Amino acid sequence: MGASNPDHRTGRNADILAPLLSALIFGYYGFLAGLQTSDANGVVPLWLGSVWILRIAALLFASCIALALLDNEWSETAYGGAGLVAAAGLLAILVWDQLDTANATAFHPLLLLVFAVWNGFASVSTLRAALR
Repeated sequence: MGASNPDHRTGRNADILAPLLSALIFGYYGFLAGLQTSDANGVVPLWLGSVWILRIAALLFASCIALALLDNEWSETAYGGAGLVAAAGLLAILVWDQLDTANATAFHPLLLLVFAVWNGFASVSTLRAALR
């Protein structure tokens, strides 16, 4: 009988669940939550930047789902990279929000920090496992 391959994946559910959850969360806030990008004075760069950072992250996570569905060997690496981009984007929103004294995002700074750290830690863990 043949020996089992320790690198063989038994199913794609685990590979799809995390990017799906990430795509849903970032996609909801980026596309569906109705976040404003302008006020009476015109477009607010902080708000517009925040929405587009969320949208880009959602699209990156959606592309990771497509890679996983295609059983691409790079899907986990792509997911880890997308998570790092999302974490950097959340940190950028956090810093930008603190520097912009005239406007504020719809997200509490602590929530941004928690999600940035969570995405960053999970992404580094995913990349370490994928690159072994």
